[in-house]
Amino acid sequence: MNIAAYCRVSTGSEEQLSSLENQKAFFEEYAKKHGYNLVRLYADRGISGKALKKRTEFLNMLTDSKSKIFDMLICKDISRFARNTLDFLSGIRILKSRGIDVRFLSCNMDTLGESEFALTMFAAIAQEESYNLSKRIMFGKKVSAGKGRTPPSIYGYDKSGTYELIINEAESKIVKKIFSMYSSKNMGIRKIADYLNCKNVPTKHGKLWQAKTVRRILSNSVYCGILVNNKTETLDFMEATRRTLPEKENMIHIRPELAIISKRMFNQTQQILKLKSEKSCHKQKL
Repeated sequence: MNIAAYCRVSTGSEEQLSSLENQKAFFEEYAKKHGYNLVRLYADRGISGKALKKRTEFLNMLTDSKSKIFDMLICKDISRFARNTLDFLSGIRILKSRGIDVRFLSCNMDTLGESEFALTMFAAIAQEESYNLSKRIMFGKKVSAGKGRTPPSIYGYDKSGTYELIINEAESKIVKKIFSMYSSKNMGIRKIADYLNCKNVPTKHGKLWQAKTVRRILSNSVYCGILVNNKTETLDFMEATRRTLPEKENMIHIRPELAIISKRMFNQTQQILKLKSEKSCHKQKL
């Protein structure tokens, strides 16, 4: 029998990617033990199981099922297949309509043999676990935000623990130059990005500069020593939608040791950004 396997890890951390490799080895051993021909292994890395539309490999699996390149799909457990009950049932029904069985190995269940009611109950439990995990994470972030949590990665600094940043001397010079070019030399955001790319200045992650990257730096008050947390909150954990919180709900931490530019230059920059934004909106209305 030709079979395929699907596995997923929800983050791209080294620990989770190691788990993904273990899952792959597990499926290969399972196929060998039962005399199956493992024709394809679909693996989504760093993707949540809450939203089907973002899981490229899962969608590729559904597409391939049309061609009947495999007769059965194996998955370690229901939560790896989907944490969204609606997506779970949708995926199962598509595969069943094509005569493809799905076997969940941890609970020894087959979609062609088990009732849809039983499968739905297990899927609902997986969704509830995801919801509770999301609430715990949100609570933890709220607490750490109140303590002054610093970003995991931000240009101009090196991370040093959950609440500390160390100024990166080389990058801080570029930060100063960006603010100077924009506020003093009246150079546009896109031109600044082009300038940095022409000078072969890498971003934090070694990529090319884009206008939005430059704007993000110009808009971040941490560069003048003011760290702002709790700017957004999750609206729908299933769809991963967020909303911007009103300023009165922000958590502000004065951190003078993080200042790369003066407050005067930062405020001047915000005034220019606001003025240009208003001009742009006015032009669009004309």
